[in-house]
Amino acid sequence: MSVGVEKIVEFRINRFDPQTGRHYVSTYKVPVRKGTSILEALQYIRDNLDETLSFRHSCRMGICGSCGINVNGQPMLACYTQVLDLKVDVLELAPLSNMPVIKDLVVDIQPFFDTFKKIKKILIKPEAELNKLVEFVQSPMDLKKYWDLTLCTKCSICYSACPAAIDQRFLGPSTLTANYRFIADSRDEGLDERLKPMADNVWLCTSCNSCTLFCPKLVNCSNAIIDDRSLLVESGVIPRTVKDVLESVIKYHNPMGSHQSKRMDWARGLNVKAFPEVAKADVLYFVCCSAAYDMRNQEMAKAMAALLDKMGISYATLGSEEWCCGDHILRLGEKGLFEELAEHNIGLFKKFNAEKIVVLSPHCYNSFKNDKPYADAGLNVQHYTQFLAEAIDKGKLKTSKTINKRVTYHDPCFLGKRNNIYDTPRQILQSIKGLELVEMKRTRQNSFCCGGGAGRVWTEEAVPEKRPCVERLKEALALDVEVIATACPFCVTTLEDAVKVLDVEGKIVVKDILELLMDAV
Repeated sequence: MSVGVEKIVEFRINRFDPQTGRHYVSTYKVPVRKGTSILEALQYIRDNLDETLSFRHSCRMGICGSCGINVNGQPMLACYTQVLDLKVDVLELAPLSNMPVIKDLVVDIQPFFDTFKKIKKILIKPEAELNKLVEFVQSPMDLKKYWDLTLCTKCSICYSACPAAIDQRFLGPSTLTANYRFIADSRDEGLDERLKPMADNVWLCTSCNSCTLFCPKLVNCSNAIIDDRSLLVESGVIPRTVKDVLESVIKYHNPMGSHQSKRMDWARGLNVKAFPEVAKADVLYFVCCSAAYDMRNQEMAKAMAALLDKMGISYATLGSEEWCCGDHILRLGEKGLFEELAEHNIGLFKKFNAEKIVVLSPHCYNSFKNDKPYADAGLNVQHYTQFLAEAIDKGKLKTSKTINKRVTYHDPCFLGKRNNIYDTPRQILQSIKGLELVEMKRTRQNSFCCGGGAGRVWTEEAVPEKRPCVERLKEALALDVEVIATACPFCVTTLEDAVKVLDVEGKIVVKDILELLMDAV
């Protein structure tokens, strides 16, 4: 082994020959030293092993953004990423997604740059002011409001990672963030002009957080898009479907359009206690609007109650006093309504004084953990997968029945990408006798969104082939599994829609982990 070489890493590179139209994989053994970047490894391959390999690069410093590729399913800059930091012996490299491949790892980034043509990338001022020789002064405090949004290098990684970008109408995270960057600039006077290009497509964003998660410059595109939506809500320029959801929450405190008095209908015939009849319990069970009102998802609410009963846990719900957590409402841009919902729920949490809050939905979990004012309330909250995995580990809950099924697991974005909870759902599935867990190609941090976040579960208007849930289900079908499991009521809804769209009811079923666990117990 050469001096300084720490290990030999296998590079499997997905390639494309434009002359023959052939896709194929080439494998190379690369000696790697401390500090060796993926870009340097690619250069080693081209200089020493295969001079025909094509890839794009320029500055080697993460400034030009030209060397973006997918590494083990995750989009990143080749020059920014050191091979040894990835701590694997095999790397699979592929071109960025959502853009046509020119050759090997080189993609046509023109579709990404075309999105910027739809917004104005300079300050907008009245013509009368432009004719004057006046300096447009920017205060340091105003600059701080959007400075982080200016760090974008147009690398297109966010666009590649974006599930909504499979629909070419979507402007993409970088363009929408750039648009908001100018809106936030106090010198800009073109709000109406800036709202127009995004008014009909910003709702395609699912708030999956992939753009923010993978951005090499840590630009918070996801939050900028929420701020874009907030301005549209304030101006009243919103689709009828979005308006219906918001009006339902204002009127009924839930987005399902059902009266609050029906919130506990799911528990009929069950021994489920509720506030205010019960003012204290070890666990406060927060059910979620979808699981409370949607007939399909009520099965999850019932299953969790049954498991809590089986373990002898002292628990209760907020009953008809439970309001929507507000996650979808916040990400649809209605910040004031979200705060109203949050303040109501926090007030009840304090009255109930539960030691622990257990939630069904990752969306409730994320809001309670990360969104103010919930985040400031110091809530002790667990997603049900955390709670049940812990119970199984301690022997408080045991599976006895065998489920001979081939199952794949879909990571909900608000559980995984936003909260790094990947293991507990898999621990539950692996505890079930006979169940064979098969991973999809895009999994964990690289998982592909179902498309139901940020209210899109109710406002979906894209044609079937442009829906993320359909794309995701095709990936599961390729594994020849019998069940696609998940841990989110909204994922269940969208994936079951995809089953109907693809007409594969006889080939695969969608199950929440709770349902599989209940069958096993």
